[in-house]
Amino acid sequence: MTPELLSRSEVEDIVRGVWGRLLDTDVLPTDDFFEIGGDSLLVVEVLLELREHGLDLKASAVFKYPTPAALAQFVTETTTPAPATVTQAPPALFLSADELWKTHRSTWQPDAPRCLFPLVREGRGEPLYIVHWGNDAGFVWSATSAWGSGRPVYGFEAPGFRGAVRPVTTINDMADRYLVELLEQQPKGPYHLAGHCHGAVVAYEMARKLRARSQEVAVLGMVKPSALERFVSYGWGLDEITRYRLESLAAQFGLTGDESLDEVFSRMRKEEWYDDRLGPQDLPRLQVQWSALALALHQYEPRPYDGPVLIVQDVKDRADTELNWLPVLPQAETLWVDHGVDLPRPTLRDPRVLELMRSKLAP
Repeated sequence: MTPELLSRSEVEDIVRGVWGRLLDTDVLPTDDFFEIGGDSLLVVEVLLELREHGLDLKASAVFKYPTPAALAQFVTETTTPAPATVTQAPPALFLSADELWKTHRSTWQPDAPRCLFPLVREGRGEPLYIVHWGNDAGFVWSATSAWGSGRPVYGFEAPGFRGAVRPVTTINDMADRYLVELLEQQPKGPYHLAGHCHGAVVAYEMARKLRARSQEVAVLGMVKPSALERFVSYGWGLDEITRYRLESLAAQFGLTGDESLDEVFSRMRKEEWYDDRLGPQDLPRLQVQWSALALALHQYEPRPYDGPVLIVQDVKDRADTELNWLPVLPQAETLWVDHGVDLPRPTLRDPRVLELMRSKLAP
């Protein structure tokens, strides 16, 4: 049945059903998607399911009309209703990929900012190297520093996260970039690698490359690795992904479009997304950098890895993980957690995750 033949109440019921299944909760017509557990990543899955019901919507519709009632009104009325919550990113937050490439240098230049930095300087045994994809870095670094179990701990941040440097757009290039600094720091194994979300995928590719060089990888920890489900349209480029990113930020931080970069940064800083080594002027570049990582992940297909791997994954991503990861990981040990969200904090705060990582990494 096409949207033109559906009543408002029928569309509302479809939306409530899809949201309820994905969020595992009862949804009322006035419930705000982002207040009941939804986030920008889950919007993509919402859109795919709604299309199966004949509702072909853009991501911006969910951000502008975040309740079933408002979204149903938008779908069924010929004139656009007043949004339930109008959000918009400030224009200054957008930086096109073309402009960034014109004004920023390559990460491969010798004097480009380093990606590796110390988190815990003192310790025994070989270091633990943690890969993170850039977003929410302040909180993630404070949470994962404790994984080392007495080892020194180092972190990798994506090219372009700090300094006027272009991002890289493939997982392979990112792994190669990190390995340059890893091998300078520690020329020989055994190596201990871990990563969260997108960073887990990069850590995996680094481990593959190290083993291909006949180096030992003693531990590879993948905490909530991307399940490699469809994230964006295959036809999207960096600018489209960046605009999608800005829509999600506007919804998450309640932006109206009138805020200065200083105000946006202040809000994100309070949520520990960034630390005091960054400033408001970095925000436009960081959104393109995020988009480049999303694009890199979208193009990635994992090849087999026969070394030991520890996977911590949410049960909501079990089907995709069993489809995309476990077949190429014959020695995988898996801990399933049940937090039901894409955001990193519940998993990183889980004491079972800390205990498991520390036990695997004990010198």
